[in-house]
Amino acid sequence: MFKKTLTFIFKILIFIPLLSGLIFFTFPFGYAQDISFSPNGDSAIHNRWVDSVFAKMTDDEKLGQLFMAEVSSKWTETDNRFLNVENLVRDYHIGGVIFFYGGPVRQAQLTNRLQSAAKIPLMIAQDGEWGLAMRLDSTVVYPRNLCLGAIKNNELIYELGREIGRQCNRLGVNIDFMPCVDIYDNPSNTVIANRSFGSNIINVAQKASSIVAGMTDYKILTTAKHFPGHGNTNVDSHEALPLISDSRERIDSSALYPFKYLINNNIGGVMVGHLFIPAFDDGDEKTPSSISKNIIGELLIKKLNFNGLVFTDALQMKGVSANYASGELEVRAFEAGVDVFLMPSDCKKSFQAMKEALKSGRISQAEVDRRCKKVLLAKKRMGLNRFSNVKTYNLYNDLNSGSAKLLAKTMYENAVTLIKNDLSVLPVRNLPEKNVAVVSVSKDGVLTDFERRFQHFADVKLFTVSKNADNKTFDTLINKLQDFDMVVVGMHDVNSYPKNFGLTDNAVAFVEKLSENQTVVLDLFCSPLAVGKFQNYKNISSIIISYDDTDISKTVSAEMITGALPFLGKLPVDVNEDFKEGLSIVTESFRL
Repeated sequence: MFKKTLTFIFKILIFIPLLSGLIFFTFPFGYAQDISFSPNGDSAIHNRWVDSVFAKMTDDEKLGQLFMAEVSSKWTETDNRFLNVENLVRDYHIGGVIFFYGGPVRQAQLTNRLQSAAKIPLMIAQDGEWGLAMRLDSTVVYPRNLCLGAIKNNELIYELGREIGRQCNRLGVNIDFMPCVDIYDNPSNTVIANRSFGSNIINVAQKASSIVAGMTDYKILTTAKHFPGHGNTNVDSHEALPLISDSRERIDSSALYPFKYLINNNIGGVMVGHLFIPAFDDGDEKTPSSISKNIIGELLIKKLNFNGLVFTDALQMKGVSANYASGELEVRAFEAGVDVFLMPSDCKKSFQAMKEALKSGRISQAEVDRRCKKVLLAKKRMGLNRFSNVKTYNLYNDLNSGSAKLLAKTMYENAVTLIKNDLSVLPVRNLPEKNVAVVSVSKDGVLTDFERRFQHFADVKLFTVSKNADNKTFDTLINKLQDFDMVVVGMHDVNSYPKNFGLTDNAVAFVEKLSENQTVVLDLFCSPLAVGKFQNYKNISSIIISYDDTDISKTVSAEMITGALPFLGKLPVDVNEDFKEGLSIVTESFRL
């Protein structure tokens, strides 16, 4: 017995050092701390892959990593515009490209060619705030952000982020310039609108964080935009420089809230908007935030402790390019604290301007090196240290899987919002026993999937009218509808942008006049703010917000009205005193 005990103790003594050595030598050093922070906000990059790549780079190659150029998969491989980008990759060593409109297979082919021309794998970006379909055909269409803001269950938003991340990964995209976290607190905003998750700062932050978490599962770098907040303006920064007149206190408590939330949750990137904010830059120059030392260097980097990649918004936009020459613009952005210049008007000219600024001592090589290493570290985290070409075989089917399509329907099933339901007329019970008419008001006066879906449940009567019809035509239709128990009006070919949301005065007058004497259900396939165009909305029995005018949203909304699905969504923005953010009328489904 004593001998067995000694043998057992001996084995343990041998096993412990062996186990310690095994743990030590198999520890995943690649996931050790990559950045060490110093008190002044600087960071020193410590990563073996970054160090090995950086050691072999020329100064021009280091500088080139700070540039991203525009490319489109509508271009062919022999198009001069594409050849120019290929030249930028090969001879100017740019760090990445951003793809715009086109198709997935064409984009994959161009991506592979550009990657083959690059010495260091490229960042491949997409501006897909609600998925690839924002820019590419032949891909699954997901709801806009305003619609997502109506969903109560943030786990669904996370699942959407995972699916969009999976699709990006499959297509060779490693950056998605999303989420847009601007607060929709100005109804006159023409550029943000349905790109925002809504007017509630907590809801916006949580939705954005959830979708980012899902994207991160597939190593997709995301960027919170448009810092420090593009919500409270009525000017489009694509066309001019918007003014944000809010105080620092209001900006801090409202517009900055989602950015701070995401930074605290380690988002990898922030995109700075082209905005003039006197609260931070009160000089005569009207310095855009995208080149402002106060906003980028002091606020974003120092005060908010952001250590990820700082991107400009597209530098071709008139909000900044109208008053600053290409080259000088990029130098000033660099001085302000920007890491990556997105879409310079003239990359070659900007590259030379940066070299001249280095030569003159206006900027330092040490700072270029530091920011180059930040870009390389981001590439490593994207998995570009193990880069492989995009496989085009079965790409379409992989992007358009059955589960990807089902997820789009699930989003709308949880988002479509009932905001008015007098006498609980919805959902319609005993539909086959009732005399119901369904009217399509659309640009061309045609039936859509919304109206046709009703006939799956009962023999309802269908009518169509153009939204551009004259009052006489609308009055004739009202006469035809006067004997029906209920009239459901689907308002199509509308949009989410003020000032009229795509509604015509005659179409609005038609609904208001019809609802004076009949039970009317109005379904708006656009922004909830469009309700404000109906002065006599109190006469309308039920009002539904379906947000997007897609085939799926139309089908889902019809199924909710008929009781096949419940209404679950909540209002993501304030409309007026009767329809406040958070309003939610929930119903139960039942079998017909």
